[in-house]
Amino acid sequence: MRLALVTLLGLALTATAHADQRRDYMLEGDDFGNHLILDYFGTGGQLTLEHRGKIYGKANSYSGNVQALVGYPLAHVMANASLRFLFLELSGMIGYRSVWRNLSFPAGRHDYCVDCDRASRRHQDHVLGEGPDTDRFMLAEAKVQLYLPFNDNFILTSLLAADYQGLRPRSYDWFFTDIHDPGVIGRWETLAFFKHRDWGGIGPYLQLLMLPRGDRHVGEFAVGFNATARLGLVERNDLVFLTFLIRPI
Repeated sequence: MRLALVTLLGLALTATAHADQRRDYMLEGDDFGNHLILDYFGTGGQLTLEHRGKIYGKANSYSGNVQALVGYPLAHVMANASLRFLFLELSGMIGYRSVWRNLSFPAGRHDYCVDCDRASRRHQDHVLGEGPDTDRFMLAEAKVQLYLPFNDNFILTSLLAADYQGLRPRSYDWFFTDIHDPGVIGRWETLAFFKHRDWGGIGPYLQLLMLPRGDRHVGEFAVGFNATARLGLVERNDLVFLTFLIRPI
């Protein structure tokens, strides 16, 4: 079984917080205007500069941001833009990634990847040693997302995305925790939040990836949950977001 665990702690430095600020406020849109956001996600940090503006009312808006991320295995820069019309959001991204602990595997004779299991990855990637390889490549994404707020305590959202990565063939993907070739990744995600004003939100999370391998795409299905809340440790908006995903080998 494979486990992916990501923790995010963000400080929205341009927003004003109040003592009675709801712990579930992150499930709604950010305030309009300019924002500086700092994220911590387990092995690194991310800086985001974002502008969000209204088109017509609060339900129709646009946003654009640039992000810089530095983590244990990699670093990247991205530019994102999105349009939201009521419950529908269209977004796109382009970026450049540098992986300084890149894991690539030679082609096998009878299968897509022979000896690409965890033991082989650990044999390549010594925790206290130098990285086995490096890689640099372009990446891009086009995404359609649908939001379905049923009531004050339940939200459902689903998305379809096409992600392009120009990484080396048969490389380990640190974000999707799998091995694939360069090309387009198809991604479907559905998640629900049961939320409450006082404690935040939690709910199930489903993910389906269509990964390029050789001359075909292979499906990888994962299940888990998301949990989110405002910590209330500082006077600004401080968030914690936990994602847990698990899939068969």
